[in-house]
Amino acid sequence: MNLRVAIVGGGVAGLTAAYFLRRGGAEVTVLESARVGAAASCGNAGWLCPAQAGPLPEPGVVTDGIRSMLDRDSAVYFAPSQLPRMLPWLVRFAAHCNARDHRRGAHALGRLGRRTFELTEVLLADGVDFELHRQGLLVAAESEHGARAFLRGLAPLRALGYRVPDEPLDGGAVRELEPALSKRVSAGVLIEEHWHVQPATLMRGLARRLAEMGVVLEEGSEVVALDGPNGAPVRVRTSAATHEADAVVLAAGAWTPGVARGLGLRVPVQAGKGYSFEMALDQPLRHAVLLREPHVGVSPLEGRVRLAGTMEFSGVNARVDRRRIDSIVRGAARLVPGVAHGEIDNLWSGMRPIAPDGLPIIGRSPKHPNVYLATGYSMLGMTLAAPAGEALARLILTGERPPELDPFAVERFAGRLRARRNGG
Repeated sequence: MNLRVAIVGGGVAGLTAAYFLRRGGAEVTVLESARVGAAASCGNAGWLCPAQAGPLPEPGVVTDGIRSMLDRDSAVYFAPSQLPRMLPWLVRFAAHCNARDHRRGAHALGRLGRRTFELTEVLLADGVDFELHRQGLLVAAESEHGARAFLRGLAPLRALGYRVPDEPLDGGAVRELEPALSKRVSAGVLIEEHWHVQPATLMRGLARRLAEMGVVLEEGSEVVALDGPNGAPVRVRTSAATHEADAVVLAAGAWTPGVARGLGLRVPVQAGKGYSFEMALDQPLRHAVLLREPHVGVSPLEGRVRLAGTMEFSGVNARVDRRRIDSIVRGAARLVPGVAHGEIDNLWSGMRPIAPDGLPIIGRSPKHPNVYLATGYSMLGMTLAAPAGEALARLILTGERPPELDPFAVERFAGRLRARRNGG
């Protein structure tokens, strides 16, 4: 009998894991509490950006975060009411806001992302239909210092062989590449190894192809209980039915900690809310654009652009804070004047799952040999989901952990806690 795998979560992490598991011969059921491809996988910027992958904790983020508690316009915002609950996580997050951990994290993410473009082509060749753009990324900065700081952060990726420029472009060269930018742009960087997708089309394409492959997709199936002795089949009880599986993958994004709690497993993931919206611009953009100082990403889609940004720590909720949208508009309009006159459409907010070290959590549970996690992708879900799903499928089907998953092992958190108890 083929291995039976139940995947909890129908976002990009769950669907790509399902795809590679099914290709490997497993019988796969995806359990999604709402709709497949909704939540954080639907309204993001759609960037495939392995050449600029880096963890959220970096030098200066803590200081900026403290300031942001008094400024709702800040790109990173911590709701003061959430601080008591988040304090243990924040302490661990702050411990990773240093150059050494950021460099190591970027190196690990860059290694995992090496197959991002290749696997995107695999999906296309196999009949997964979605909107894809390959025009690269233009980083637009208001100062040469900002452009150089961006390049310094990419040094670990350059060491892995990614094509990262040595020097920034001046403002004139940036505006020649992207005439829609304002004269406030004084420097920039062109990253050629950057693609982007329309996320909703990718999710629909994946869901359609999985159904053709025989994967069972159950929507409206909220997991209410997980149980089963170690090594034995796991019973997954949902609001609709009970499933028995030889292996279970918890890929529910920011909701993974709640699902894992039923197994006595603590997953240190917090929800970082992001916002996006779409509009039509009189002067279209030729590239995906990162507006460096306001921390806003702009993705040209068919006939429109999507603007995405902010990181709001306010708990798991679907509330839309209009001030955050206004902040994105004001920041983007400084560098892309057409944004000031565009009409906002398709307003969206979604919860990004973020671990305290800013790295994904991918691998086998240290407590349960037949339970696996695929969460904590932060803002890199579209970039990492395919290579992570392929590697996770190998682990589940063969029992051998691919070396590129070593930095993302679940037990890295348990080990650190044990070291503290022992005085380490």
